[in-house]
Amino acid sequence: MSYLYVYMEGLELHFINFVLKMGKYLMCKRTTPKPTHGKEISEKGKPNLQFEDLPADLICTILSKLPQKEAIRTSVLSSKWRSMWTLRSKISLDGGAVCGSRRRGQNKYCQRFINNVEKVLQNYQGKMVEAFGIKFEFDSILVDNLNKWVSFAVSARTKHLSFDLAPIRFARRDDRFIFPFELFSGSICRLQHLQFSFISLQPPSWFGGFPNLRKLELNLVHVTRKELENMLCNCCCLEWLSMVRCHLKDDLRVDRPMSHLAYLLISCCVITKIELHATKLSTFIYEGEFVPIVLNHTSKLVNAHIFIFDAIFHHVVASLFHGLPNVHKLTLCIPDLQLENLWSLDNSLQFSCLKHIQLFAHILSHGSDKILYLAYVMRAAPFVEKVEVHFASGHSLWFAQEGPLRHELGHDEYKYLKNLCVTGFKGARGQLEFLLHVVENATALDVITVDTTERMLESDIKNEYLCSIAR
Repeated sequence: MSYLYVYMEGLELHFINFVLKMGKYLMCKRTTPKPTHGKEISEKGKPNLQFEDLPADLICTILSKLPQKEAIRTSVLSSKWRSMWTLRSKISLDGGAVCGSRRRGQNKYCQRFINNVEKVLQNYQGKMVEAFGIKFEFDSILVDNLNKWVSFAVSARTKHLSFDLAPIRFARRDDRFIFPFELFSGSICRLQHLQFSFISLQPPSWFGGFPNLRKLELNLVHVTRKELENMLCNCCCLEWLSMVRCHLKDDLRVDRPMSHLAYLLISCCVITKIELHATKLSTFIYEGEFVPIVLNHTSKLVNAHIFIFDAIFHHVVASLFHGLPNVHKLTLCIPDLQLENLWSLDNSLQFSCLKHIQLFAHILSHGSDKILYLAYVMRAAPFVEKVEVHFASGHSLWFAQEGPLRHELGHDEYKYLKNLCVTGFKGARGQLEFLLHVVENATALDVITVDTTERMLESDIKNEYLCSIAR
């Protein structure tokens, strides 16, 4: 008896495609053991094992490695392969891949996409679909069909639903696809992952939420504060929440505890305040204008990345005292950083868990005399072990002589600090005094890294991008 072993993990897509196009049979080569006398006999085995004879789950794994369009193309291999591609439990339909480039009018292009989607879904009637995704620029012509496709996802007991309807040029467009919450009335919802782009969420008062939802990603979504709060309150298992370019123009607040939320990303959203009760939150990323952030019920916050377009440094630090008191690693990036002269902090406020600080500071020429005051944030972190300060200034900081001497700060004690890294060093007095102040007050310091390379440039590029998409 011979056995066929197929190892799929890590197999490249182009190789799988090549195998599928090779034909109908898999050939195996049998070599008899070398006899004591005589010649070695080698022969080709008969083509008695057909590709479609492989276990269904293995065929499904092979097909799942291919794009939807390529998987459908396998139907031409033979009559037995005609419906084999429907073993895929994932449907992903991209307008560009399904319909090609737009060479005709918008209405005809939309209708062509609709027809192609309908043909695919006909083959999945009555079957369970693990993931269902649509990517196409929104047009009002699509509304009825989009509703129909959501209904299909409900009947197919889909776990992962993705509707990416964002047009290339979305600025000043207020139209959105209104998500049909009514289709979930009376049905058992298995949704665990939702990705919505260019959609309007208007859940009715009776809507009971998505009880199994683990991950929610919103981009360019229209929703009010109250509607979002009601929806999140009824997603009791939510672990991941991402909001990009969703303009509430109000507070992002959820009064009910979000006891499973571990990841929160808010980027380029027009909001006035962030206030959540998430005891298990471990990663928080915020990119946007300076707003109050209150996550003080979070005891397991490992990483906080705060990217603020422009702000006064000590205002940000004072706000984070109240909002993120238990953070372990804080990355603070302010491209248009505004430093002030001697300022005091409430000594009763401290980052009692903070072990790692990263500061990305773009220092303009008029701020070179205040660089030394960056040390104040270290005073508020008595247990900090690693500090990174990444300067960006162009040529304005080279050997700048402005600024106070370190004795004006007085004596501090950074007794847990072991690692100090400074990049973008230009020999300015403020930079040198900052380094000397830290070295003289950190008795456990093991590693000092000083580099003239400006790592902040990476953040500058990111800031330009974020500003462009926020418009």
